[in-house]
Amino acid sequence: MFIKTNDSVTMLPIDSMKKLEEAAVANLKTNVVRVSAGDSNLLGIYVAMNSNGAIVPNVMREEEAAGLRKAGLNVLVSAEKNNAHGNNIAVNDKGGIINPHVERAEAKRMEDVLGVELVPMSVGAYSTVGSACIATNTGFLAHYKAGEDEVRALRDALKVEGSRGTVNTGTGFVAYGAVVNRNGYIAGESTTAFELGRLEEALGLIK
Repeated sequence: MFIKTNDSVTMLPIDSMKKLEEAAVANLKTNVVRVSAGDSNLLGIYVAMNSNGAIVPNVMREEEAAGLRKAGLNVLVSAEKNNAHGNNIAVNDKGGIINPHVERAEAKRMEDVLGVELVPMSVGAYSTVGSACIATNTGFLAHYKAGEDEVRALRDALKVEGSRGTVNTGTGFVAYGAVVNRNGYIAGESTTAFELGRLEEALGLIK
């Protein structure tokens, strides 16, 4: 809920503990940008991001967005009223999915910034697909309630293999309990060894 990453940049809240930054550098192998979104620490909820760009909420101030641009990201401050973009979008560099309630015209603007098609769909009957699916360039992990047809649709939209799972001892909203890129991950301390194994397999992290 508080962290967002792609394969080269990780966003952390401004007041993050030093050990969290060290964990991000060690496990995600990225540069770190400390930033807020409209003075909020909820970066994982507010921001959708891949290697091409970032979609940030309309509450983000220009000086906050400027910090992301300085890190090399193409930034869209979206006018969409459903502005929890991290909850509403799951995206990698190959494709993405989006909450079907997001205005289609605004979704098109997001596609231009992210450089991919965003397919409207639900995951496990949840429209907040960004909370119910983690997507990287090597795989995806979806809510355990996702149906077989939804898993197939995710494979088609994200153009990677993946499967269903949980984090933090049974939580299906996997994006709330893990931050993942192609280099590694950080997961909630309540996540079991079985869940971590499933996550590593689904996201293509097993060498």
